[in-house]
Amino acid sequence: MATVEKLHKIKADAQKRSKQRVSTKNELASNAITALSELGYARTGLRDIATLSGRSVGALTYYFDDKTDLISYCVRLYKEEFVAHIDSAMDNHNSSSDVIEAVTSAFAWAIEHDAQKHRLWYDIRSQSLFEEAFRPVVREIEDQLIALVDRILTQLGRPTDNRQTSYFLLDGLFRVHLQAALEGDDQAPKNLKAAMCAVLNSTATVED
Repeated sequence: MATVEKLHKIKADAQKRSKQRVSTKNELASNAITALSELGYARTGLRDIATLSGRSVGALTYYFDDKTDLISYCVRLYKEEFVAHIDSAMDNHNSSSDVIEAVTSAFAWAIEHDAQKHRLWYDIRSQSLFEEAFRPVVREIEDQLIALVDRILTQLGRPTDNRQTSYFLLDGLFRVHLQAALEGDDQAPKNLKAAMCAVLNSTATVED
């Protein structure tokens, strides 16, 4: 086999191993999210996660440095999926009313179907006040969420210079109604949708 062909094969094998590693890490993280969402950060150890994931502790520590590394990866993974879900909801909508309807419906769906996962995010965000190890991933995710709000405002044809304030408002509403949903309020998704509609409709509008 020629040297160039060998190099191509080595590169292809390395890329395959890299994809397999990412795939395995994502699978482990997806399973771990269930345990973490149910028990919370403080009450969940690697052994708990391994048991609920059907994996050994050794398998987890092979792919993740420690519990903090695993949890950071988990939160990053599902928050990226959440952002993609909201972005997808905005696709193919042009009028402000349609965009607001799509976005607020997507947020309401999130607390109706993924409340436990989002509870984990707020748990880790609170932990970052005390544990420096969580601060980089929390900053990264909040930057992504602020950028998401920027895209929502842009889609609505609104100024984006207040995107951070808008993020704080929407995030506050989301957390409050998430809490209500976790406490058994089946009207929480509907109430969140109405509250977010009011916020988005109260910003400066332009003609559709």
